[in-house]
Amino acid sequence: MKQEEFLTELEDILQREDSCKVEDNIEDYDEWDSLSKMALMAFYDKQFGIKISLSQLSELKTVSDLIELAGENIQ
Repeated sequence: MKQEEFLTELEDILQREDSCKVEDNIEDYDEWDSLSKMALMAFYDKQFGIKISLSQLSELKTVSDLIELAGENIQ
């Protein structure tokens, strides 16, 4: 998956009208709540085969951290 595709998917998961940028702090998003976190966890599991716990997710601060978590799955 390309980075641009991931950002679009992230916007859909968060149901965000504004675009997501790599340098954004995800905690600044109004849409970053428990439901969006659960949806993101399901997305990583389905799309990349990566299981994430809520505690792991809480350690991530930026969109860039989310991209790094996916590793080689995002180019």
